[in-house]
Amino acid sequence: MKYIKEVFNKNEERIESFPKLDLSLFKKRSSAKTYPGYLIGKMKQARDDGNLEVVALIHHFYKKYSEMNTERFTQKQWKGKSGIRFIEKPDRVICISYQKFELGEPPKEIKTEITKQQINKVLNGINLLKDKDEFIHTKDIAEIVYKRDWKKVFSDRTQHITLTKILNYLEYKKFIDYYRSGKIKLKLTQLKGGKK
Repeated sequence: MKYIKEVFNKNEERIESFPKLDLSLFKKRSSAKTYPGYLIGKMKQARDDGNLEVVALIHHFYKKYSEMNTERFTQKQWKGKSGIRFIEKPDRVICISYQKFELGEPPKEIKTEITKQQINKVLNGINLLKDKDEFIHTKDIAEIVYKRDWKKVFSDRTQHITLTKILNYLEYKKFIDYYRSGKIKLKLTQLKGGKK
């Protein structure tokens, strides 16, 4: 779908068309700390100046940059269950897993998006607990991250599954060893993203 821009020049009407922009980018918070954040800031600035050509150009480069910085990898299977595949984007990680909802049916693909802010909260929680013991219990991390009792986090399937997928992601990145018995072991002394 395209949108139309009318340009008036010396009593002549000219119509230019641009590819449809992803308007959700304008809702994102811009930050000059990262290249995508810088591009979003400049795109908003061009929009405010009414320069749609520059908006379309920056939008094109933002999309190309995002495509080029997408990393795909698969986490190993555990006890015969389907492995998790991760697609890493600049501001989030997409987790793709497969689950059977009924016996005998083929597994269905389930996509979950995890933001870098959610991952950083878990990293901060791990950094707060790292000096207490060699192993850190998942329930302690959950209580710090979600500021709720473990039983409430465990019974909230969305939060529990998100936490599990974040820990799988951190294991793949070789920050931790994740034991399904509810414990993790650090591989690094200071995790990236966490507070020192």
